[in-house]
Amino acid sequence: MKKIAIIGSGAGGLITSSKLAKSLSGEIKNGEVSITIFDKKKEQEFQPGYLEVAFRGTDPSKIRRPMKKLLSNGVNIVYDNCEKVDLANRYIKTEGSNEKINFDYIIISTGSSPDYDQIPGLREANMDFHTNAQNSSLIYQQVRKIKSGKIVVGIGGLPYKCPPSPNESAFMLDEHFRKAGIRDKVEITYITPFTRIYSAEPINEVIKPLYESRSIESITTFNTDSVDSGKKEITSLEGETLKYDYLFLTPPHKPAGFLKGSEIADEDGWVKVDKRDLHITSYDNGFAIGDTTNIPISKAGVEAHLEGVVVANNIIGEIKGTKKRYKFTGRTQCSMETGFHKATFVVGTYDTPVEKIVPSRTNYMEKKVMEKIYWGSLHGHYEWLFKYHFKNDYFQELE
Repeated sequence: MKKIAIIGSGAGGLITSSKLAKSLSGEIKNGEVSITIFDKKKEQEFQPGYLEVAFRGTDPSKIRRPMKKLLSNGVNIVYDNCEKVDLANRYIKTEGSNEKINFDYIIISTGSSPDYDQIPGLREANMDFHTNAQNSSLIYQQVRKIKSGKIVVGIGGLPYKCPPSPNESAFMLDEHFRKAGIRDKVEITYITPFTRIYSAEPINEVIKPLYESRSIESITTFNTDSVDSGKKEITSLEGETLKYDYLFLTPPHKPAGFLKGSEIADEDGWVKVDKRDLHITSYDNGFAIGDTTNIPISKAGVEAHLEGVVVANNIIGEIKGTKKRYKFTGRTQCSMETGFHKATFVVGTYDTPVEKIVPSRTNYMEKKVMEKIYWGSLHGHYEWLFKYHFKNDYFQELE
């Protein structure tokens, strides 16, 4: 039996498992293949929905599903976190057991999570919409109480997942206070360590005029060093001090703890992979996808999805004995809501620069459609739509 282990039950892990299970259903039925996901979580949340919960008051239960309903037929799950991966000897250990669990193929899709230890004082001061839906719902309760004051939003540290989300928080707060009729009593300042409001210039050209027209101040090259919640001050590495009344910063993110110090990860714990076929350096039977890799592209769901399809197809081809191999193009497509039912997209690949896309209601509707089909996409129900939409960037044959 060929044993496939998937570490992590996020979007990448579930999409990969569903593709494997569907294409290898005969082999699974005959006892020739097994697919097992390892993750302690018994629920999954639609993470892009945290913004809606935090700034529009969406019920957290609307973006949450039990894991047992998200598993495709033929996929097993062990509700335990991975503690160790030994690729050389092909086994893993979980936190709840000392038993060695063998595998033939492994896919690491453990994502990333907020790392508050990097910035002293940030945890105590910050209203964090990147951790979970419950935290985000608490933010909305606070936002509704704000009647005046200085709000600071932006990027607290690098790297972080969902690149447009700090900008979206600024736009959504602006919309909220305009609708409440108190925008003139609220200052909104956006801070970023980059030299421009958005790191990709084509998108910066689109949103910079929106910041100006909506009186959102921006401070660039601001690398947050520490936060004093008592004085309500943010200090930068450059020596600047910024006052605030309310703080909404995207914290820096970190990989899963068991990866740091392992041979397969870099010094920060991100898994070292080939950016084309996603195999872990020096191990053709091991792969990593999504936020957990060291690939210098967006940490976002679209990338995890497309990477997972590539990895699944390559494992399927090897098990079935075909010679075809596929590669990931580096395609990114992150939606950025700009408020008032308009949105843009950050679109690019390894070989093509980010496009300049003007915000529109059509883009906003496309974003909403993707939200509607998200849960079904984890089962592979809409792969025809993704193939049509991404065309050549869905995956390409490896030469």
